[in-house]
Amino acid sequence: MFGLLVAGAAALLVVPFAPAGDSVREGERAPRTLQAVNDAQYESAVLTQAARDEAARQVEAVLLPPDPAVRVAQLDRLEKLLEQVGVIRQRPDLVNAQQKLAELNNLPNAADLNPTARSAIVALDRVAFESFQQRVRTLLGEILQKPVARGQVDTLVAQALAQPENAGGSATEITALRETLRGFVAPNVSVDEQATARKRDDARAHVSPVIATYTRGQVIASEGQLLDAATIEALRATGVIGSGFDYYRAAGGGLFALGLGLLLAAYLFVFQPLPDRAGRRLALVGAVIFATLAVVRLGVPQLLPDTDHRYLVFALPVAVAAILAASFADLPFAVVVAAGGGLFGAFIAAAVPDLAGSSFTGTTQALQLGTAYAAGGLAGALAVARAERLARYLVAGVAVALATGLVLGAFWLISTPRANESLGWIALSAGVGGITAGVLGAGLFVVLSFSFGVTTRLHLMELTQGGHPLLRRLQDEAPGTYHHSMMVGALAERAADGIGADGLLARAGAYYHDAGKLARPRYYIENMIEGDASPHDGLPPEESAAIIREHVAAGLEIAARYRLPAAIRDFIPQHHGTRLVTYFYRRAVQHGGGVEAGPFRYAGPRPQSRETAIVMLADSCEAIGRAGADKSGAGIDDLVDGVFAERLAEGQLDDCDLTMRELQAVAASFKATLKAVYHPRIAYPQPGPEELARLAQS
Repeated sequence: MFGLLVAGAAALLVVPFAPAGDSVREGERAPRTLQAVNDAQYESAVLTQAARDEAARQVEAVLLPPDPAVRVAQLDRLEKLLEQVGVIRQRPDLVNAQQKLAELNNLPNAADLNPTARSAIVALDRVAFESFQQRVRTLLGEILQKPVARGQVDTLVAQALAQPENAGGSATEITALRETLRGFVAPNVSVDEQATARKRDDARAHVSPVIATYTRGQVIASEGQLLDAATIEALRATGVIGSGFDYYRAAGGGLFALGLGLLLAAYLFVFQPLPDRAGRRLALVGAVIFATLAVVRLGVPQLLPDTDHRYLVFALPVAVAAILAASFADLPFAVVVAAGGGLFGAFIAAAVPDLAGSSFTGTTQALQLGTAYAAGGLAGALAVARAERLARYLVAGVAVALATGLVLGAFWLISTPRANESLGWIALSAGVGGITAGVLGAGLFVVLSFSFGVTTRLHLMELTQGGHPLLRRLQDEAPGTYHHSMMVGALAERAADGIGADGLLARAGAYYHDAGKLARPRYYIENMIEGDASPHDGLPPEESAAIIREHVAAGLEIAARYRLPAAIRDFIPQHHGTRLVTYFYRRAVQHGGGVEAGPFRYAGPRPQSRETAIVMLADSCEAIGRAGADKSGAGIDDLVDGVFAERLAEGQLDDCDLTMRELQAVAASFKATLKAVYHPRIAYPQPGPEELARLAQS
């Protein structure tokens, strides 16, 4: 399931599930210099259309014949205006040009004249005005006999006045003629739309298709260049950008994503590295892997191609996935994550950049990217494996930076051309990427482990500190149980480390396995004061057994109250498994009668992991060893062998994955530790009279 989820998430980053759109569009600016990926020769629809449109624009519009009604109407309007102007010029009450001009401005027909024309007409003397009237009527009639289209008025007026027969007269008269004609010459023709369209279509049809040719590597658009439709067409034709659904690319991306998922799934299926809360741990690791690859998917297109050799793509904190895999799982699994994640990150950069073919500037850059990412992840995972302090994550960041820098340095040595200033960029990018990965790893480790309730080595280290409130209570209220737990922890940790189990987890679990005895500490022999009567003396064996058994339920309640993680709570019921409260069961048997074993049996379950099984064995060996009289080497050997044989015969170890070889190693470790604890000591002789006298004098 984990492998399928990883494969599906990775596929989201590399498989085009919908038809792709252009990564750059018309009207945008080129994000980088864009070169043709493939040779291409194609009929350019954009350039052909532009050439045909230009040919159509060169075609003049086809005009209909002149409308004679326009000539008649305009001559009539001009005649009325000239009559009114003549009246104004002859009025005796208008003694100067300003008064005449004011009256002229009030005439309705004068709206066709601009101020220059009005001023010039008023300024004409009688002879010049008569000449003006004759000439303006003639010229207007001549002009309007010809086709006059929109926009041709000024041109036709200028042509008419340029004729030699029309060039005479004063400058004022010429101005009056020109400006008056401009006001009264009106378009007398309209465009024959159908004929014009046919003519332009014919012009388009005679334009041959435009063939565009590009060679691989040819620059199509420079960085910052405004992209038009022809450039977009060229980018698409030469393979720089693409549109439509690419089934081959989808299949390739899907296979790579499936390969990553199968790689991780195969390791998990074969080696089973996560016995404790595997679902939560895998969910966290999977989420971090996806987030890291998503950062690569978003960051790589912005940082490549690295034409300036600044190596900024290596500042991405890709190693954080392997660091957290080592934190939440085991080192070998983190190695697989580092290798798979690094290679997949390189595949993302090679296969799905924003602009195809523009990611890599050299033939070895994809190999460099995958190697550096994988090496950084491996170094980070090695540095935080079994970390017990957050400072190790800073060490991991430095390790990631060094590993990445060494890989980039090696590739720099074999690259050509090379520049010395690139070494500074290598150091900067590797350092930023490494330290960022270390800091992110530490922060995410703390936040995620707390949020998802995953027990980590840092948490276990806190639980084994003597200042923990529950351990302090044990030391104060049940000192015998406290020292017994410390001894069991020492036995279990050394034995677990010897067989490759989690020694820290075994020690922490041993410290709290008897926490329930705090409910009634004086009912347990190790907490009784020598010489005092046992509280069990007046109780029937069944009741005493019930009191002893209840320390499991009380322990679980106390553990929940102190928020001990589930991995530690498991030790409380499992260290007794389904065994009998042997002492009181045998007392009941001695009293005679049929004795049912049920009331004397712990509820279990039996140990489910190697660590809880080791604590069960260590608990029995320590208790029996402390109570036994024979603490010789042979006696300890017999004691340990007897306990192991009894637990095997009872089936208490059937649910854990301890092998016989590992049991032998655990037994050997117990024997060595117990012999060291119960080593013989020489008896010191009593002081003589002289020594006593000296002591008295001092």
